[in-house]
Amino acid sequence: EMIRDISGLLESEGIKVWSVKLVSDGFFGLSVAPEDGGPAIVVNTHDRIPVERWIFSAAHELGHLVMHRNQYDINEADIDDVCEKQADTFASHFLMPDVLFRKEWSEMQGLAFYERVLKVKRIFRVSYKTVLYRLSERIKQPNLWMAFQNVHYRQTGKRLFREDEPRGLAADAFKKKRVEEILSPEPEGLSHADFVDDQCEGRLDEDRT
Repeated sequence: EMIRDISGLLESEGIKVWSVKLVSDGFFGLSVAPEDGGPAIVVNTHDRIPVERWIFSAAHELGHLVMHRNQYDINEADIDDVCEKQADTFASHFLMPDVLFRKEWSEMQGLAFYERVLKVKRIFRVSYKTVLYRLSERIKQPNLWMAFQNVHYRQTGKRLFREDEPRGLAADAFKKKRVEEILSPEPEGLSHADFVDDQCEGRLDEDRT
């Protein structure tokens, strides 16, 4: 199923989720094993980090808790690169289950490539990078990333840097507010990507991407 509230889901399964706001270019999250007072996940929710990254970090740390229990050592701050890549892969599939991803991607086939990526990313509440990563698993074309970057530049006149997230999510996509905290009938407004007529744009030419 699609995950609409990552924090609520984790907490319902007994995993504590803590948010911290830390100005850091390298710290996105960490997890604590049950043996050390967990299971718990800490996510850096600083404003400079896209909300999509908060969500991905929570899923990434869940991957460590599920797959790398024997790697936790209170005296070690880092986990090796192989484990990090495994946790990234876990997070991308946890947030975008393969059957649902293929279904949604197929249903958007009338959209141009750039708009298609943005619409799918909003549906699954992930980064455009996660969508491109999953596509790269299926479509062995090295220019997928460059194609997206080029269209973004043509449309906006701006380059995409490391933490940029086009049409990013609002903060409550990570952790839902209590009802009494909601001051607007629309706590998370839609973006242009949520309402696009995908039948009139023309089919994606996979060869051009």
